[in-house]
Amino acid sequence: MVVLWVLVLLMALATEFAFSMKGEVNTTRNFKEDVETYHLAKAGIHLAMAEILSPSSFHASHPDFGLIAGVPLPPTDSKKETPESGESAYQSPMRQDIPFGRGTITYELEDENSRIPINTITRNILVKVLTTAGVEIGEKRDIIADSILDWIDANKNHRLNGAENDFYQNLIPPYFAKNAPIENLDELLKVRGIDEKILYGTDQLLGLNQFFTVYNAKMINPNTASPEVLSVIFSKSQAKMIMKAREEKGFYDNTTSDYFRIRSTGRIEGSPTNHTINTV
Repeated sequence: MVVLWVLVLLMALATEFAFSMKGEVNTTRNFKEDVETYHLAKAGIHLAMAEILSPSSFHASHPDFGLIAGVPLPPTDSKKETPESGESAYQSPMRQDIPFGRGTITYELEDENSRIPINTITRNILVKVLTTAGVEIGEKRDIIADSILDWIDANKNHRLNGAENDFYQNLIPPYFAKNAPIENLDELLKVRGIDEKILYGTDQLLGLNQFFTVYNAKMINPNTASPEVLSVIFSKSQAKMIMKAREEKGFYDNTTSDYFRIRSTGRIEGSPTNHTINTV
Protein backbone atom coordinates (compact mmCIF):
# COMPACT_ATOMS: atom_id res chain seq x y z
CA MET A 1 0.00 0.00 0.00
CA VAL A 2 2.82 2.38 0.86
CA VAL A 3 4.48 1.67 -2.49
CA LEU A 4 1.20 2.30 -4.33
CA TRP A 5 0.67 5.62 -2.55
CA VAL A 6 4.25 6.65 -3.31
CA LEU A 7 3.65 5.82 -7.00
CA VAL A 8 0.45 7.90 -7.03
CA LEU A 9 2.31 10.85 -5.45
CA LEU A 10 5.17 10.56 -7.95
CA MET A 11 2.73 10.42 -10.86
CA ALA A 12 0.97 13.56 -9.58
CA LEU A 13 4.29 15.36 -9.19
CA ALA A 14 5.41 14.27 -12.67
CA THR A 15 2.13 15.38 -14.22
CA GLU A 16 2.31 18.78 -12.49
CA PHE A 17 5.94 19.16 -13.57
CA ALA A 18 5.03 18.32 -17.20
CA PHE A 19 2.19 20.86 -17.24
CA SER A 20 4.45 23.48 -15.65
CA MET A 21 7.19 22.90 -18.22
CA LYS A 22 4.66 23.05 -21.06
CA GLY A 23 3.42 26.40 -19.74
CA GLU A 24 6.98 27.71 -19.48
CA VAL A 25 7.76 26.59 -23.02
CA ASN A 26 4.59 28.28 -24.37
CA THR A 27 5.35 31.48 -22.46
CA THR A 28 8.93 31.56 -23.76
CA ARG A 29 7.80 30.87 -27.34
CA ASN A 30 5.12 33.56 -27.16
CA PHE A 31 7.64 36.09 -25.83
CA LYS A 32 10.15 35.17 -28.54
CA GLU A 33 7.53 35.42 -31.31
CA ASP A 34 6.20 38.71 -29.93
CA VAL A 35 9.70 40.20 -30.11
CA GLU A 36 10.12 38.86 -33.65
CA THR A 37 6.76 40.24 -34.82
CA TYR A 38 7.52 43.60 -33.19
CA HIS A 39 10.68 43.95 -35.27
CA LEU A 40 8.82 42.78 -38.38
CA ALA A 41 6.24 45.52 -37.73
CA LYS A 42 9.06 48.01 -37.21
CA ALA A 43 10.55 46.95 -40.54
CA GLY A 44 7.16 47.71 -42.08
CA ILE A 45 7.34 51.23 -40.65
CA HIS A 46 10.68 51.74 -42.41
CA LEU A 47 9.31 50.35 -45.67
CA ALA A 48 6.45 52.84 -45.45
CA MET A 49 8.89 55.67 -44.65
CA ALA A 50 10.99 54.76 -47.70
CA GLU A 51 7.84 54.83 -49.83
CA ILE A 52 6.81 58.23 -48.41
CA LEU A 53 10.25 59.76 -48.92
CA SER A 54 10.57 58.69 -52.56
CA PRO A 55 10.10 61.56 -55.09
CA SER A 56 6.45 61.99 -56.06
CA SER A 57 4.44 64.41 -58.18
CA PHE A 58 1.21 63.95 -56.20
CA HIS A 59 -0.45 61.86 -53.49
CA ALA A 60 -3.89 60.44 -54.16
CA SER A 61 -6.33 57.73 -53.04
CA HIS A 62 -6.73 54.56 -55.09
CA PRO A 63 -9.71 52.22 -54.57
CA ASP A 64 -7.47 49.12 -54.60
CA PHE A 65 -4.09 50.27 -53.30
CA GLY A 66 -5.09 53.02 -50.87
CA LEU A 67 -2.66 55.93 -50.79
CA ILE A 68 -0.54 56.17 -53.95
CA ALA A 69 2.29 58.45 -55.05
CA GLY A 70 2.40 59.75 -58.62
CA VAL A 71 5.57 59.86 -60.67
CA PRO A 72 6.06 61.85 -63.92
CA LEU A 73 5.96 59.79 -67.10
CA PRO A 74 9.21 59.52 -69.10
CA PRO A 75 9.54 61.12 -72.57
CA THR A 76 7.38 59.39 -75.17
CA ASP A 77 9.75 59.47 -78.20
CA SER A 78 13.30 60.11 -79.32
CA LYS A 79 12.70 63.86 -79.37
CA LYS A 80 12.23 63.61 -75.61
CA GLU A 81 8.95 65.41 -75.62
CA THR A 82 7.56 65.88 -72.18
CA PRO A 83 4.24 64.27 -71.27
CA GLU A 84 1.07 66.29 -71.59
CA SER A 85 0.19 68.60 -68.71
CA GLY A 86 -1.20 66.65 -65.79
CA GLU A 87 -0.21 63.27 -67.28
CA SER A 88 1.27 61.04 -64.61
CA ALA A 89 1.72 57.45 -63.60
CA TYR A 90 1.88 55.79 -60.22
CA GLN A 91 3.48 52.75 -58.74
CA SER A 92 1.21 50.02 -57.42
CA PRO A 93 2.84 49.40 -54.04
CA MET A 94 3.16 45.95 -52.49
CA ARG A 95 2.06 46.30 -48.86
CA GLN A 96 0.31 43.01 -48.11
CA ASP A 97 2.05 39.90 -46.73
CA ILE A 98 5.58 40.90 -47.70
CA PRO A 99 7.84 37.90 -46.91
CA PHE A 100 10.73 38.63 -44.59
CA GLY A 101 12.68 35.90 -42.84
CA ARG A 102 10.18 33.40 -41.46
CA GLY A 103 7.43 36.01 -41.20
CA THR A 104 5.44 38.53 -43.21
CA ILE A 105 4.91 42.29 -43.08
CA THR A 106 1.69 44.14 -43.88
CA TYR A 107 1.37 47.91 -43.69
CA GLU A 108 -1.15 50.60 -44.59
CA LEU A 109 -0.73 54.29 -45.37
CA GLU A 110 -3.33 56.94 -44.60
CA ASP A 111 -3.07 60.61 -45.52
CA GLU A 112 -3.49 62.99 -42.56
CA ASN A 113 -3.65 65.86 -45.08
CA SER A 114 -7.04 64.51 -46.11
CA ARG A 115 -8.48 66.00 -42.92
CA ILE A 116 -8.87 69.49 -41.46
CA PRO A 117 -6.31 70.62 -38.83
CA ILE A 118 -8.48 71.19 -35.75
CA ASN A 119 -5.97 73.36 -33.87
CA THR A 120 -6.00 76.10 -36.53
CA ILE A 121 -9.64 75.88 -37.57
CA THR A 122 -11.87 78.95 -37.91
CA ARG A 123 -15.36 79.13 -36.46
CA ASN A 124 -16.90 79.33 -39.92
CA ILE A 125 -15.27 76.06 -41.04
CA LEU A 126 -16.06 74.46 -37.69
CA VAL A 127 -19.75 75.27 -38.07
CA LYS A 128 -19.70 73.82 -41.61
CA VAL A 129 -18.14 70.61 -40.29
CA LEU A 130 -20.78 70.24 -37.58
CA THR A 131 -23.56 70.88 -40.08
CA THR A 132 -22.13 68.36 -42.57
CA ALA A 133 -21.67 65.82 -39.77
CA GLY A 134 -25.37 66.06 -38.98
CA VAL A 135 -25.32 68.05 -35.74
CA GLU A 136 -28.66 69.84 -35.45
CA ILE A 137 -28.65 73.51 -36.37
CA GLY A 138 -29.22 75.79 -33.39
CA GLU A 139 -27.98 76.08 -29.84
CA LYS A 140 -26.33 72.63 -29.71
CA ARG A 141 -24.21 73.32 -32.78
CA ASP A 142 -23.16 76.76 -31.48
CA ILE A 143 -22.32 75.32 -28.05
CA ILE A 144 -20.04 72.67 -29.58
CA ALA A 145 -18.35 75.13 -31.97
CA ASP A 146 -17.62 77.75 -29.30
CA SER A 147 -16.61 75.14 -26.71
CA ILE A 148 -14.04 73.56 -29.04
CA LEU A 149 -12.50 76.97 -29.72
CA ASP A 150 -12.49 77.76 -25.97
CA TRP A 151 -10.79 74.43 -25.27
CA ILE A 152 -8.01 75.23 -27.74
CA ASP A 153 -7.33 78.93 -27.10
CA ALA A 154 -4.89 80.03 -24.41
CA ASN A 155 -7.18 82.46 -22.56
CA LYS A 156 -9.82 81.67 -19.90
CA ASN A 157 -12.59 83.83 -21.37
CA HIS A 158 -15.43 81.79 -22.80
CA ARG A 159 -17.27 82.68 -25.97
CA LEU A 160 -21.01 83.37 -26.10
CA ASN A 161 -21.95 79.68 -26.19
CA GLY A 162 -18.62 78.25 -25.07
CA ALA A 163 -17.23 76.80 -21.86
CA GLU A 164 -14.21 77.40 -19.65
CA ASN A 165 -13.16 76.37 -16.14
CA ASP A 166 -16.35 77.74 -14.54
CA PHE A 167 -18.37 75.12 -16.47
CA TYR A 168 -16.02 72.14 -16.22
CA GLN A 169 -15.36 72.65 -12.49
CA ASN A 170 -19.08 72.04 -11.82
CA LEU A 171 -19.01 68.60 -13.46
CA ILE A 172 -18.50 65.31 -11.61
CA PRO A 173 -15.60 64.71 -11.55
CA PRO A 174 -14.45 68.31 -12.10
CA TYR A 175 -11.57 69.18 -14.42
CA PHE A 176 -10.00 72.22 -16.08
CA ALA A 177 -10.27 73.36 -19.69
CA LYS A 178 -7.05 72.55 -21.52
CA ASN A 179 -6.51 75.99 -23.10
CA ALA A 180 -3.91 74.46 -25.41
CA PRO A 181 -3.80 72.61 -28.73
CA ILE A 182 -5.53 69.24 -28.92
CA GLU A 183 -3.05 66.36 -29.02
CA ASN A 184 -5.52 63.49 -29.47
CA LEU A 185 -9.02 63.62 -30.93
CA ASP A 186 -10.31 61.61 -27.95
CA GLU A 187 -9.84 64.83 -25.94
CA LEU A 188 -12.97 66.14 -27.64
CA LEU A 189 -15.04 63.88 -25.38
CA LYS A 190 -14.21 66.31 -22.56
CA VAL A 191 -15.50 69.31 -24.51
CA ARG A 192 -18.95 70.60 -23.65
CA GLY A 193 -21.68 69.18 -25.88
CA ILE A 194 -19.61 66.34 -27.41
CA ASP A 195 -20.28 62.68 -26.70
CA GLU A 196 -19.16 59.42 -28.32
CA LYS A 197 -21.95 59.54 -30.91
CA ILE A 198 -20.84 62.96 -32.15
CA LEU A 199 -17.14 62.11 -32.07
CA TYR A 200 -17.23 58.61 -33.55
CA GLY A 201 -20.47 58.78 -35.53
CA THR A 202 -23.67 56.72 -35.79
CA ASP A 203 -25.96 55.65 -38.61
CA GLN A 204 -27.36 59.19 -38.66
CA LEU A 205 -24.20 61.16 -37.83
CA LEU A 206 -20.76 61.36 -39.38
CA GLY A 207 -18.15 61.29 -36.63
CA LEU A 208 -16.03 64.39 -36.13
CA ASN A 209 -13.00 62.10 -36.17
CA GLN A 210 -13.61 61.66 -39.92
CA PHE A 211 -13.10 65.40 -40.49
CA PHE A 212 -10.25 66.43 -38.16
CA THR A 213 -6.56 65.83 -37.64
CA VAL A 214 -4.44 67.12 -34.76
CA TYR A 215 -1.47 67.70 -37.08
CA ASN A 216 -0.96 71.14 -38.62
CA ALA A 217 -0.75 70.00 -42.22
CA LYS A 218 0.35 72.69 -44.68
CA MET A 219 -2.83 72.21 -46.73
CA ILE A 220 -5.73 69.83 -47.28
CA ASN A 221 -5.05 67.44 -50.15
CA PRO A 222 -8.00 67.44 -52.60
CA ASN A 223 -6.72 64.16 -54.06
CA THR A 224 -7.32 62.27 -50.81
CA ALA A 225 -9.96 64.24 -48.91
CA SER A 226 -13.38 62.62 -48.53
CA PRO A 227 -16.40 64.12 -50.33
CA GLU A 228 -17.62 65.41 -46.95
CA VAL A 229 -14.37 67.25 -46.24
CA LEU A 230 -14.33 68.64 -49.78
CA SER A 231 -17.87 69.98 -49.30
CA VAL A 232 -16.68 71.88 -46.20
CA ILE A 233 -13.56 73.40 -47.77
CA PHE A 234 -14.73 74.02 -51.33
CA SER A 235 -17.89 75.25 -52.97
CA LYS A 236 -20.38 72.67 -54.20
CA SER A 237 -19.31 73.11 -57.84
CA GLN A 238 -15.60 72.89 -56.98
CA ALA A 239 -16.09 69.75 -54.89
CA LYS A 240 -18.05 68.15 -57.73
CA MET A 241 -15.30 69.06 -60.23
CA ILE A 242 -12.61 67.58 -57.97
CA MET A 243 -14.48 64.29 -57.52
CA LYS A 244 -15.10 64.06 -61.28
CA ALA A 245 -11.38 64.51 -62.02
CA ARG A 246 -10.48 61.89 -59.41
CA GLU A 247 -12.88 59.41 -60.99
CA GLU A 248 -11.57 60.06 -64.50
CA LYS A 249 -7.79 60.13 -64.01
CA GLY A 250 -7.27 59.07 -60.41
CA PHE A 251 -6.24 62.45 -59.03
CA TYR A 252 -7.22 66.12 -59.24
CA ASP A 253 -3.97 68.08 -59.14
CA ASN A 254 -0.30 67.76 -58.20
CA THR A 255 -0.80 68.25 -54.46
CA THR A 256 1.56 66.29 -52.22
CA SER A 257 1.02 65.60 -48.53
CA ASP A 258 3.39 65.95 -45.59
CA TYR A 259 1.71 63.96 -42.75
CA PHE A 260 1.04 60.23 -43.05
CA ARG A 261 -0.39 57.66 -40.65
CA ILE A 262 1.26 54.24 -40.83
CA ARG A 263 -0.21 51.00 -39.48
CA SER A 264 2.24 48.10 -39.72
CA THR A 265 1.68 44.49 -38.62
CA GLY A 266 4.26 41.72 -38.33
CA ARG A 267 3.25 38.04 -38.38
CA ILE A 268 5.09 34.73 -38.15
CA GLU A 269 4.02 31.82 -40.30
CA GLY A 270 2.14 29.17 -38.35
CA SER A 271 1.87 31.34 -35.23
CA PRO A 272 -1.17 33.17 -33.84
CA THR A 273 1.13 35.89 -32.52
CA ASN A 274 1.23 39.25 -34.32
CA HIS A 275 2.33 42.77 -33.42
CA THR A 276 0.95 46.05 -34.78
CA ILE A 277 2.52 49.52 -34.59
CA ASN A 278 0.61 52.74 -35.34
CA THR A 279 2.55 55.93 -35.93
CA VAL A 280 2.40 59.25 -37.79
